[in-house]
Amino acid sequence: MDAEPALPLDLEREIFETAALLYPGTRPTLLRVSRRVLVWIEPLLYRALRIDSPKTAAAIKRAMELKPSIFFSDNVRSLYISSFCGWPNQTRCAFLRLCPNLVSLSLGVTLPPTTAILPVLEGILHVRKWRGSLWHLFGEADPDPGHPFFRTITHMDLLRLTHASFSSTLLSLGQMPALTHLCLHDVTVDVVSGLLRECSRLQILLVVFPPHYPERKLHKISSAITDVRCVVVMRGRYPHGSDDWLNHNHDFWAGAETFVARKRRGEVGVSARWLEPEW
Repeated sequence: MDAEPALPLDLEREIFETAALLYPGTRPTLLRVSRRVLVWIEPLLYRALRIDSPKTAAAIKRAMELKPSIFFSDNVRSLYISSFCGWPNQTRCAFLRLCPNLVSLSLGVTLPPTTAILPVLEGILHVRKWRGSLWHLFGEADPDPGHPFFRTITHMDLLRLTHASFSSTLLSLGQMPALTHLCLHDVTVDVVSGLLRECSRLQILLVVFPPHYPERKLHKISSAITDVRCVVVMRGRYPHGSDDWLNHNHDFWAGAETFVARKRRGEVGVSARWLEPEW
């Protein structure tokens, strides 16, 4: 039985919710304080979900069976589904249908690609940050920039961009109405130049390379791209990862924005390309 509150309920709730938001590690302990605190705090556990292992995936699957669908639509705002969580596409689609109010979504690539997820995304119309593969959504067909899912996306972290699909992808990206921030992985000078030329609305083009990438290739890209909007980062060097992205903290997008702003103000050389951790 819950103990009688020593403070007004609204104040007590604000205290517990603030503690849970500022110190996420305390949430499991706070859930055991009382029934009313559990009711207040449990939704915060679902605000930013990271499903990156079979154990986590199984726990969310159980929650899907036990909780009403409105619980997920009311609470889940950021979602990260890893390629390694063990969910088949059927389960991915089922959970995505429960989360129509997402603002951030990361979808790991599964093989072979499936277009089954694309119709589900028609019901998710508020996403601003998306990480995933157009190839995974559209298969061999050309990406459709007019798909409802892309109308609100401003920040896109694009996976598995192949040279064979570049022309159609470039055309599609240039036609996405809200896209201002784009991240690409391990691409050539021609790809970077083409995007900067065709996508005039882009404010940031972040190019990520794997560790130990050949020095001569890095130098070629860095010296060939003069556009102030281009930022290059080495994977693993920038400390802010997917948790910051999920929780809308100072993630790599914020770091790139700060870097470009400093270049525009003359605080950093215009020719600077590399995003270092201190930015």
